[in-house]
Amino acid sequence: MTKPDIRQLWEGMVQGDETLFLRLFRLLYPALQTYGIRILPDQGLVKDTIHQTFLYFWEKRNQLGHVLQHEGYIYTSFRRQLLSIAGQSDKLSFPGDFTEVGAEQTIPSHEDFLIHLNSTQELQQVIAAAVSRLSERKQLFIRLRYYEGLSYADIAARTGVSERTIYNKIHEAIKNLRRELAKAGFPQEILSSVQLLLR
Repeated sequence: MTKPDIRQLWEGMVQGDETLFLRLFRLLYPALQTYGIRILPDQGLVKDTIHQTFLYFWEKRNQLGHVLQHEGYIYTSFRRQLLSIAGQSDKLSFPGDFTEVGAEQTIPSHEDFLIHLNSTQELQQVIAAAVSRLSERKQLFIRLRYYEGLSYADIAARTGVSERTIYNKIHEAIKNLRRELAKAGFPQEILSSVQLLLR
């Protein structure tokens, strides 16, 4: 998967080419599914959200010509849609229920559901609070890098700061976020996925 591939397919979709739109969907589907499962371990919900996200892209394609960081925009849109739908769903599954793709899903108890839902909400709250405590410059770099999907070169061009400084500041910010999550009691697998959770 290369950036030129995604750019060409995205631009084709914006111009109304259904064939290129479907190719874009098939190209990104496996990676989005893996990414979604790491955020919310409900295979069915993740699949439905991927379909809904791409349906939105197709329906709004005439308004998406301004998007430059195509892959970052796709991941950010999918993540927001997934978290929004998850907050309305009572069919969440949990770590341990999906040891293999396609494995039979177990039905969690009501108590398990509440525990998982509270953990998901708490994680997002801790991340948001931790980001808000960063310096203004670090917050800016985090937003541009992870929420807007800009490259280090693009951030440097926009801010006038060297790529090395941007890299160092983002690295420091990620370390700060991991410390905050560790203090809140989140496990190592969450700490190692901070960058994914920021998308």
